[in-house]
Amino acid sequence: MMEIEMVQNISLIELPDVVLETILSNLSYDELARLRIVCKHFDRTCQQMLNRGFSLMEKYHGQCLKNVKSQLPRRESERRNHALARHADVLTAIETRISMLSMTFMKYVNLHLCCFIPGKVIDEILRVLRLIKDTKFPPRAHEILQELRDISSMAMEHFDEKILPVLKQSACTSMVNAVSSYELPGSSFMISHHNSTPTTSVYGQHTLTAENWNNTMRAVFIKTRKNRLSFLNVEAAMKKLRLRLKRQACFIHLQSKKLQNQSKKIHEQEQQISEMRRHFEEWEQKIGDLTAELSRSREEPLKGEKIESCKRKRIDVIKRTSDNNDLEAKKRKLIVERKPSIDPKDAKFKEYIKSQLLDK
Repeated sequence: MMEIEMVQNISLIELPDVVLETILSNLSYDELARLRIVCKHFDRTCQQMLNRGFSLMEKYHGQCLKNVKSQLPRRESERRNHALARHADVLTAIETRISMLSMTFMKYVNLHLCCFIPGKVIDEILRVLRLIKDTKFPPRAHEILQELRDISSMAMEHFDEKILPVLKQSACTSMVNAVSSYELPGSSFMISHHNSTPTTSVYGQHTLTAENWNNTMRAVFIKTRKNRLSFLNVEAAMKKLRLRLKRQACFIHLQSKKLQNQSKKIHEQEQQISEMRRHFEEWEQKIGDLTAELSRSREEPLKGEKIESCKRKRIDVIKRTSDNNDLEAKKRKLIVERKPSIDPKDAKFKEYIKSQLLDK
């Protein structure tokens, strides 16, 4: 029971920022814009949520437009008859409206002078985007965007007429205060705009007189001189750095040229090497053919010599056989005839023949 009572006694302002933003995220942006008048804590939290909602809405619109454009054909004549033509028209019109709102509000939002005030505009843009995403045949652009055009135009006109003059005045006063509250190093007082009277305005804890004013102005002049000298030194250093950068750029340019020339030479050498390799392969082929022909030419005379030697041997054999046959025929003839002879030479010849026949 004690814990329940403690939870009931805790107000929304005492909650952490994350919890408060989670609770407020269930509301629309129009309701967030209206809740800014509750207190400063609510104002700060709602401003953050409105700025975040505008950026999220821009991202969501860009995603939807990208998806639709990716599905549309490239030709303009085909786009008009496409099913997503109305989607593209509505999204481009919303893009124009978002750019106008951004030019009106975001400059001052980035300077932290205000937030994106018209939360109803964010709600209307998100409603149109969801309708386009969910429906296949949405209504025409002038019908679906009529409410958005009206409230966005009213919001921009109200901002330019009522809020912008106040923002400009507050911006000027903040700049004057920033200049007047410029603390010099080593000094315990601040500059303030005043008349010639000794005590006209008070900033912080010290009132300024004419003497203090003169002293502060002298200190400011001395400080500006020192700043000018430091600025000149920095400018001279920047000039030196620029010269070094130019030299480095020239050196890089020369190196790139050398690299290009080297790449050209390497390419030419590769071509020459490929040409020499091709010639080498051709010469190897020719040498192989010549060696084959040489081996053939060597083998042919050997075959011819073998054939001739065989022929000669055969002829010799034939001659020998014929001579032997003639000799035997003569012997047989002499034996058969057996003519008696009185001559002693014939008798010797007969004896010789007999001895030869007996030997065989």
